[in-house]
Parts: sequence; C-alpha cells; structure tokens
Amino acid sequence: MFSAKTSGSDEWKAILSAISTLVEEATFEATAEGISFRGMDPSHVALIDISWPNSAFEKYECDGDIKFGVRIDEFSKLIKRSDKTEAIEISLSDNMLLISIGKNKQYKMRLIESSATDTPLPKIPYDTRISLATGLFDKILGDVQVVSDYLTIKTNATKSEFSGKGDSGEVLISLQKQQDEPV
Repeated sequence: MFSAKTSGSDEWKAILSAISTLVEEATFEATAEGISFRGMDPSHVALIDISWPNSAFEKYECDGDIKFGVRIDEFSKLIKRSDKTEAIEISLSDNMLLISIGKNKQYKMRLIESSATDTPLPKIPYDTRISLATGLFDKILGDVQVVSDYLTIKTNATKSEFSGKGDSGEVLISLQKQQDEPV
C-alpha cells in the first residue's frame, strides 16, 4: 500500500522541474519515512538528492519499501494539468501510477523498469547548509536558466548568492540569512 497526498501542486512541480534538468527517467523510493530520489546526470557532473518527509504530506501511507520508475516529462505533463490549490494524490496499482488531481481528474501512468543503479553520495565535506522552500528554489533555477545552463552557489555567514553566466548575459541572486536559519 502506498499513497501520498499534497494540498497543492507547487511541491510536485518544483521537484519534477529540478529532476528534469538532470535526467529523463527517475526512480523514486517510498518508505514509511517519506519519498526520496537520488540521481546523477549522464556525465556524472551534477547530482540531485531529494528527501521528502512524510510529515510534509497532507496524507501519507506506505507499508514497505517501494520503488517506482517514471518518465519525468510524462509525469510532469500530468502534474502541470493541476491548479496551484488542487490537491494531488499519487498511489500505485497494477504497475501503474495513479494520479488524482483535485476532486475530478484521475490519470493512470505506466511505470517503467528503471535501469538506474544506486547513486552513492560523494564524500565531499561541506561547511554550509542552505534550506529553501521548493517554490523559491524553483524560481531561482528558472531565473538563472534564462541566461545560463549552470548554477554557481556561494555562501558566507550573512548571505547566499546564486549566479549564472552565459552568452546572453549574467544573473546574480542574493538571499540574506534569516535569523536562526542556516545560510
């Protein structure tokens, strides 16, 4: 049994947008603790590691460790059919992903056999941790993507800077540290 329900679509849209920049197919892992995804781009330069705890969902049920693979562009097309305030519920049934949007839309999407292997986290020491709402992070990625295919993140004790440079120009987005939050 697996079912996860969000009160709106923003989280799904942000997560799928971030994943789609690296891979075309994704294997999510659902456990009693929540949903996670870890993947690397084909050139093994960029890594995305998402952990979505069960407490972030309006309703969450998972009675075992379940892996399910999807084509990100197909999943994203369905999620984009939702309004910002429509609840989204996903569940699994007979090798299909069931997606309920609001009170009257239901989609069934075929799952894929994943060829992805477990992606270990690299052992790189970091001295900074940045916590952002998914909507804000998605907006930053979109703002940088207008001029660049690459994102550079710099931090210090008071702020975090997100920048990109491309043929058409440059962008710099600065966020000040909020009181009692990591930068």
